Amino acid sequence: MSDKDLVQELKATISDLAKDKDDMANTIKTKESRIKQTLIKLEHATGDVKTCGHKIADQDKKIKDLEEKLKDKNKIVKKEIDEEIEKYITTNGTIENDDSTTQKTEEVNKDENE
Repeated sequence: MSDKDLVQELKATISDLAKDKDDMANTIKTKESRIKQTLIKLEHATGDVKTCGHKIADQDKKIKDLEEKLKDKNKIVKKEIDEEIEKYITTNGTIENDDSTTQKTEEVNKDENE
């Protein structure tokens, strides 16, 4: 091979390597852009998760407060019912059983045992 052939081959190799370098640089830019987009999406998703976590905590607090209110209301209602029963007993003396209810209850119990 002559020097000219070697120089032409070397120039061709350099040209190919430069083209490969440019292609790789473009690929790197594209991948970096995708990575940035993915990071932005991840940041948004993380923010959304935090927001949901706070909303869930608020809802849990509301549920606990409502459960406490319900317990208080149930206590008040039970107390009022007990007072009404006590008032009825003191007024009428005793609680009378309804024979038809007792008879129906006994029949249901017989059916369940069979």
